[in-house]
Amino acid sequence: MLIQILIFTNIFISIIVMFLQTEKSLLEYYDIFSIINFTNVMLFTLEYLARVYALGFNARINRFKYMTRPMMLIDLIAILPFYLSLFNLDFGFLRALRILRIFKLFRLTKFAEFDGLVVSIVKEKKEEFIFIAITLIVLLITITPLVYYFEKDAQPEVFISMGTTMWWTVITFTTVGYGDMYPITLMGRILTTFVSFLGIAFYAIPGSIFTSALLEKINDKKQRKREKIEREKLEKEKLENSSF
Repeated sequence: MLIQILIFTNIFISIIVMFLQTEKSLLEYYDIFSIINFTNVMLFTLEYLARVYALGFNARINRFKYMTRPMMLIDLIAILPFYLSLFNLDFGFLRALRILRIFKLFRLTKFAEFDGLVVSIVKEKKEEFIFIAITLIVLLITITPLVYYFEKDAQPEVFISMGTTMWWTVITFTTVGYGDMYPITLMGRILTTFVSFLGIAFYAIPGSIFTSALLEKINDKKQRKREKIEREKLEKEKLENSSF
């Protein structure tokens, strides 16, 4: 329990420091933040190495398979930027990966029992997800040329090519709508409405598939747990009765 509290504290401190390091008004404390970050990384590294070392005492667990589990890879990626920076390989996007440390909370809490659940759902429902992805790609490729040819004469400086029009199609599909590009022709606006409704549907369908599968998995897990408790209870009662 004490180790869990220490890791929890370390996670939150590292995230807070990561945010504070970007504040220009706190540049004078940069050295302090660096020391805290170094301490955080050392603690995360020791915890990671301890888990890897402990694998050697359990012959039933495949070391490589365990180390390539999603949560183990996340732990590794979260500390990697610090060590790469020692070799002057300090890329901005790598520093951003430190935020992945927050995912350690799932492993430390009761949600740890659901580790790998997302991956198993994706594997089971891969045919549905692949069908949705292919349908989406076909729609994007079909709608983009239509919008381009409807708008290229009315707005040649905006809808320059099919490539730039594809950007508009993707943004409209995701219902973000930055407003940097928008159709002004009647047919273009009709297509925009159609694409917007499609975008909502394509968000809802995979979301509902995943949610229903997740709830099913969780309920199955709970049911198996209840059955196990009932079996243990019955076995205990049998042992007590046989002793008399």
